[in-house]
Amino acid sequence: MRKAVLEASQRATQSGALKKITAGVELLPPAADSGVRFLLFEAQGAPPKPLATAEEAPKAPFRDPFAREHLERELFITQLHGTHNVVLNKFNVVDEHVVLPTIEYEEQEAPLSRADLRAMWTAMRALDAFAFFNCGYESGASQPHKHMQLMSYPSLKAFTGLDMPPLLHFIAERLRNHPMSSVVQLPELPFLHFLHRIEIDPKTESEDAADQLLSIYDAVLQQLNAREHYPDKLNRRASPLPVAYNLLLTQAFVFVIPRRHQRFEGIEVNSIGFIGSFFVRDAAQRAFFEAQGPMALLRQVSFPPPSC
Repeated sequence: MRKAVLEASQRATQSGALKKITAGVELLPPAADSGVRFLLFEAQGAPPKPLATAEEAPKAPFRDPFAREHLERELFITQLHGTHNVVLNKFNVVDEHVVLPTIEYEEQEAPLSRADLRAMWTAMRALDAFAFFNCGYESGASQPHKHMQLMSYPSLKAFTGLDMPPLLHFIAERLRNHPMSSVVQLPELPFLHFLHRIEIDPKTESEDAADQLLSIYDAVLQQLNAREHYPDKLNRRASPLPVAYNLLLTQAFVFVIPRRHQRFEGIEVNSIGFIGSFFVRDAAQRAFFEAQGPMALLRQVSFPPPSC
């Protein structure tokens, strides 16, 4: 599948269907608190993504880019298991960035299903990639049609020299000292999060892998939705919608972060912020990272850890 993605990217670039955002990239100095070297992409006047709103987006008419009648042929790669399409991300900063929408419409704020996890796992293995899911307005989700996304490890290794993105690499190293069977919070991360290790044999069929992933995901969701994590003083939004969160999935662990705000100081953060990579649009946003550092941004858009 990776070859198909590369070939489709070339064709879509030539036809103009793929709108690559040109950005300078910088590997920041090691953070004082963690030693992580975060990635910073910078562009001036980049076209903003269409942002949903928590109250209006589900009600307002919209042109669903993932619906059968609107899916761009030049961006289409393949179908998986009869449940999901694999398409190129139309506005990409990094190469080998694909979207995994459900074929039939589902709400983005619905929990991941067994079929979602099966498709994610299959695509991850085929693309040498990690997967992520932005659930809820505060998470940075920009389309109401349910979709997951994937980025290949090689596409980011070119910038970092690491086999995994910076913050995921940091987490993987520290999770080795934790048990396989429980939900974990790392004291080194200054925001509320939930981690669970994964150990699935590479020869496992995708259906069986999905069953194991669903069991882990359900355990994490139970922790995510525990009310003691969201005291009233944080003004948790009164809404029937679930807690907004970002989810990152690798073959070694799942990483879930409840979200309090979509952005801080104008800097938008979705799941990609929690791999250790950020996109800034101007010098003022760039200055934030120089003055306060990436972890400060992640802390501002998330909830405090249990010790706070």
